Formats: sequence, structure tokens, C-alpha cells
Amino acid sequence: MREINSSIKLNISTIPPHLHHWRQDQHGATVGDIIQAVFLAFVILVGVTTNSLVCLIIYKRRSLRTVLYSFLVSLSVSDLLHAALKMPTTLLSTLHVRWYPHTSFCYITTPFGVLFGAATVFNLCAVALNQYFIIVKPLHYPMVMTARHAGHVIAGLWAGSFAISLPPIFWRTADTICKSGAVSRYNYLSEVLYFSSLWTFVVLLPSVVMATSYTKIFLVARRQIFKMREDTDLKRQLKAARIRRKEFRAAGLLALVGGVFILCWLPFFIVQTLHKFSNATIAPFYFRLFLCVMYSKSAINPLLYTALNKELRKSLLQFLCPNRNRSFNDDSVRMINYQNGARSGESSL
Repeated sequence: MREINSSIKLNISTIPPHLHHWRQDQHGATVGDIIQAVFLAFVILVGVTTNSLVCLIIYKRRSLRTVLYSFLVSLSVSDLLHAALKMPTTLLSTLHVRWYPHTSFCYITTPFGVLFGAATVFNLCAVALNQYFIIVKPLHYPMVMTARHAGHVIAGLWAGSFAISLPPIFWRTADTICKSGAVSRYNYLSEVLYFSSLWTFVVLLPSVVMATSYTKIFLVARRQIFKMREDTDLKRQLKAARIRRKEFRAAGLLALVGGVFILCWLPFFIVQTLHKFSNATIAPFYFRLFLCVMYSKSAINPLLYTALNKELRKSLLQFLCPNRNRSFNDDSVRMINYQNGARSGESSL
């Protein structure tokens, strides 16, 4: 293991132990530790609040109980659990607080980072494929993706996330899991294979699936726009255009969410790979930076698709400001009644 200059104070327990190791021989929080802890506390607060609101609104709004929004609920649940269960332990470790009452507790919390991260990216892939079938195979979609099938898909995604998060607890010692997260020298091949599987199933394959799905959606959209321009029936053309515009807007939004996930996770994976399995020297600053960027996606996702999804945004405003919406509706009704009464008076003259 590399020895770090004593002037650099880095608490490696702030890095998820299932990803990498770094020796920490000093005690006491530095200014960098405090800044990181404050940022993580902010991300936890925003992530728990916004993801909880998204789940609650979709549950209460009957019009949002569709297959697409069921995947968004699963996505929000993964981000919510990541912010509520994994980030607090990282925050406490940042401040050099021993957060685990017993080493056996680490075997429960260690898989959380990969578990919730994998669940997020698997749900994003499911959303991408769902949008692909909606737009590219509209006639077959109702038969292929029913609510029941969507439930089975979501259950399978979470089962896969559990499966990919558990292996390290079978060969890493309690000291390794709780304190350093170091690569096991006696199970080095297992560490290499496991990290390779993370790259394959959490980064590379999801990137290919999402990129391919959204590229095909774009190509189909362009082709259908040309067809609509050739349609001589103006009403049918306008109706089809509205439907397609809504579908493509949703696809573009979800493509953006998927891109943000990859951008948040990819730098940290690259740095971890270099540090674990090469002789490259990585400055502690980059670990701090990319860790915060990776964790911030749990707060960014709900903000992003709520801000850009008109239907979800409208439901959120109605939920947060019910009196305002009721007053607006009452004013609208009174205006309509007044106009109707005016028309009746005019007709009686």
C-alpha cells in the first residue's frame, strides 16, 4: 500500500469501502473534511426530501399511475435509500466518528453503495427501453409492457442489484470492510473480477443500452416528422404531432437523467480503478471531488425530472399549494359563469 505524506489528511472511510482503500493514520477533521461533511448533509437533506415527494405525488395522483411512472418511483426509491442509509455513514466517517456499533454491522451497510447505485442505473435502463418500445413499437407496447410485467421487471432489477452488491462480504475481513476497504491480498483475483463486473454491469452495458435506445428514438422521431409533413389531413397531423412531441419530450428528459448518472459515476470509477490496480498516484483532492459528484446524483435526479416534466411539476405545485390552486379554479369557474350569464343576457335582449 502506498504511504501518503503526513501533511495530507484524508479520511478514506469517506470513500465507500466496497470501491477502494486509502490509509488513514491521523485523527481530527480538517477543513476539507468539514466542507465535505456539510455538502453531504445538504445532499442527504435534498435527496430524502425530493425523492420522498416524488413517490408521494405519484402515489396520490391517479393519472400518474402508469408504467413509466412506476419505473420513476423505483428510481426515486433507490436514490432515497442511498441518501438515507448510505450517505450518513460516509458523513460520520468524514468527521472521524465511529458510526458502527460492531464490525458485523459493516457487513450490512457495505453493499448499500453498489446496491442502490446499481438499482438506479438498472431502472434508468428499464426506462430507456420502455420509451423505446412506446415510440418505436407503439402497436406492440400495450401487450408487451403491462402493469404486471412492469412489476416483474422492477423486482428483477432489484434482485440483480442485490446479487451484484453482495460478493465482497464473502471474502473481505471485518477490519477491511469497516476501516479501509482495501483490496484483499489473499483474494486478489476475486477483487479484479468483481471490479470488472461492476464496470461491465453498472457502467458499460447500461451506457450502451441507453445510448442505443435514445439514438434509435431520435432516428424514429426524425423519420416520423417527415411522414407527418406529408400528411394532407391537418387535424390528424396536428394530433399526431402533439402526441409525438409529448413522447419525445419525455424521452429527451430521461436521456438527460441517464447522462447525468453516467457523468456522476464515471470519473469516480476511473479514479478508483487507477488507484486500486495500477501504480498511478491519485491526489486526495480528486477522491473528495468525485465522491461528492457521485453522491450528488441522488439529489439531482428528482430535481431534474420534476423540473422538466410538466405533468409531474403541475402535480407537485397542486400538492404543495392546494389553496392557491383551489382559489385559481374558483376564479376560473366564476369567470366562466359570468361570461355565460353575459351571453344569456345578450341573447334575451
